Amino acid sequence: MLSSASKGAHQPRRPYRRARRFALRSAAYSLVAATVNLGLYAIGKGAGAALRVDPGVGAPNHLIIPGDVVWKTLLPIVLGACLLAFTAHRSPRWTATVMVAGAAVAAISVQFVLVGAHDLLTGVLLACMHTAAGLAFVLLALRVRPDLGGDGRRRTGAGNPAPAITGEC
Repeated sequence: MLSSASKGAHQPRRPYRRARRFALRSAAYSLVAATVNLGLYAIGKGAGAALRVDPGVGAPNHLIIPGDVVWKTLLPIVLGACLLAFTAHRSPRWTATVMVAGAAVAAISVQFVLVGAHDLLTGVLLACMHTAAGLAFVLLALRVRPDLGGDGRRRTGAGNPAPAITGEC
């Protein structure tokens, strides 16, 4: 039974609702990135790309298939989302660090696919795929604080509002 003091009081959202919303958003961003990458794969295949790479690890002359595109898009985004969920409860700075690190990994990986591709079209295609996955991760990371408990407002401590910016020195 609710007491008279709590009847009109705002009840905060339960943490599991925030976590569920973040999990759904993570799944949606991952699936959209995989769908975009499959579309890019179809365009590349239709345009006559070789779709073969010499990876740094593994057998050379690897043929890229749709299954590769899907799991190699989903896995990094889902693992990154798990890391974001873990860091979001600890610190906004750690969350930002994870976001920047994810973007850096995507940007660095573009160089490797350009070098390992058998033809220019395959290299450009794979670079676009890595960029799409990296962009999906960054967009997800930008949404992590509202989903997992942060409200996006600046905190100055002890319940004090943020100071107004007046332009005076």
